[in-house]
Amino acid sequence: MSLKKLYIELTEKCNLNCAICYRKSWEHVQNEMDEKTYKNLLDSIKECEKLERIVLGGIGEPLMSPLILDALEEFGGYHLTITTNGTMVKGEVLQKIVKSCDALVVSIDGLEDSFMKIRNENLKVVLDNIEMLNEEKSRKKSETPRLFIEFVLWEENVQDVYAIIDLAQKYKAKGVIFSNLLPQTPENAKKILYSRYENRRMKELFKSLRNYSLKKGIELLLPEFELKTERRCAFVENNSAVVTADGSVTSCYRFAHNCLEYVFQREKQVVRHVFANIKERSLKEIWEMPEYRAFREAVLYTRFPSCTDCDLAEGCDLVRDTTSDCYGFSPSCGDCLWWRKIILCP
Repeated sequence: MSLKKLYIELTEKCNLNCAICYRKSWEHVQNEMDEKTYKNLLDSIKECEKLERIVLGGIGEPLMSPLILDALEEFGGYHLTITTNGTMVKGEVLQKIVKSCDALVVSIDGLEDSFMKIRNENLKVVLDNIEMLNEEKSRKKSETPRLFIEFVLWEENVQDVYAIIDLAQKYKAKGVIFSNLLPQTPENAKKILYSRYENRRMKELFKSLRNYSLKKGIELLLPEFELKTERRCAFVENNSAVVTADGSVTSCYRFAHNCLEYVFQREKQVVRHVFANIKERSLKEIWEMPEYRAFREAVLYTRFPSCTDCDLAEGCDLVRDTTSDCYGFSPSCGDCLWWRKIILCP
């Protein structure tokens, strides 16, 4: 299968320092995509005839990148999505977003108090920008970009879930994407809302949320809140790849950076896994590399263990990091919460 969806990380930098961000466990200097790497990327993309969708996102704030205005022009011919914290949606960037983007996903993890606690920023800044976005769409008589709110669920903001649907309706959002917290600290690991087995609390909450959002005319994308038999990788099934700020090509967001995560309070080191770099090979060549093809096939057909619900996990050395597992699969996806649909990405 050909590459159809590409996630591009123009920068690892961000203007916020959120309490639940993946960057909390990073130790390296944060990169910006340089112009040479960006040019290689543009040339590579032109060779990918089947590419349909581009997402400007990653772990950094894409609107901080010096390349953002050019990227909005270059990628406007694709189904373009931007994921953003919303604080920089203004001025010329806002105008180009309305011109070029199909969807804008804005992270809002709660109302004023929760938002300030998590992001150390005033929610009004983001809402004012969304208001300006809607005004620009109205002036241009444009239905795009469709606005989505992304909300990361944990104990600190679960009280705001109904209010966030009200907010989505008020600010003309198409829908709300709920995901779950992937903790980076042992303290936050105690505040997750999902569980291994039956979770009546979240089952009742999500049932009520579905009915509430239906009445409000707001679409919902909901994660799983307990381990299910069904497991699938949206990155692989959607024929997606990720290009990081330094030009590295990897399979998904999880393997894009070294970081620490807690899977049901069990510490795990995620080891970055890169197939190649667009500074050295084209994107199409990398996508067709035998080792990358073999990886996608193995993930598609689940040729690796399910570590998350394994009875031996607590005493297993292999689950301490992602380098390999008891099937000999490398890198290991056996503990991946995206695979379990507990964590969602646009």
